[in-house]
Amino acid sequence: MTARSTIVRLASATLALAALSGTASAAVFFDGVFNPADWSLTVSTNASGAGSTVQANQIPAGGNPLEYRRIRNNLVVSSAGNGFVTGVHMNANSFYTPSSQGAISSINYSEDSIAFSGPGNVQGGGLAIIQGGRTYVQRLPIFVMPLPAFSTWTAQSTVITASDMYELDNTGSFLPFSNPDFTIAGTIMQFGFWRGNSANQNVNTDAGIDNWRVEVIPTPAAASLLMGAGVLAARRRRA
Repeated sequence: MTARSTIVRLASATLALAALSGTASAAVFFDGVFNPADWSLTVSTNASGAGSTVQANQIPAGGNPLEYRRIRNNLVVSSAGNGFVTGVHMNANSFYTPSSQGAISSINYSEDSIAFSGPGNVQGGGLAIIQGGRTYVQRLPIFVMPLPAFSTWTAQSTVITASDMYELDNTGSFLPFSNPDFTIAGTIMQFGFWRGNSANQNVNTDAGIDNWRVEVIPTPAAASLLMGAGVLAARRRRA
């Protein structure tokens, strides 16, 4: 094998690695405007919270800095025990497919939050994912926004792995051992956020969200494997 051939093969391996690195780069989704056409809302309750409602609107001013999404939860407890109401807000432009874009190592999630009224922690919330017809919501940790600490816009952020996301089933229950598939076999996923309340009595809460951001971090394994294979092949041919 000539030196020129070795250089060409090394260059080919480098180009292939660069192409894979581009495919496996972080994917970022962001919204600081919240146009109504870009967001959908699905409301889920448990049996005790039947009849509860969620309202969400784009507000043109007063966000961080301008437009934001305002969420009003009305929890109606219709029977004994804790009632739950959860609004799942999904972005129409935020999709990622692990099987074609790369397995996910983690997700960096952040939002700016504000609380206007309500008892306790006002609203719980965090990242939401729909995958394979199932809805998953961030539970470790749950973002909260107690007053008076959140009477002004406050940044919240966390690093999420698959086990931090619990399935929200059609009975309004959270299933800790049902998680989204972050592996290379994972199907397409859509991103959004959730806001919810639970209590043993009727509760009205009012809060806002701005600067919603999701950064998907793919695993580096595939890129590392390709680089190692290319360098090993070049060394063998040089010998």
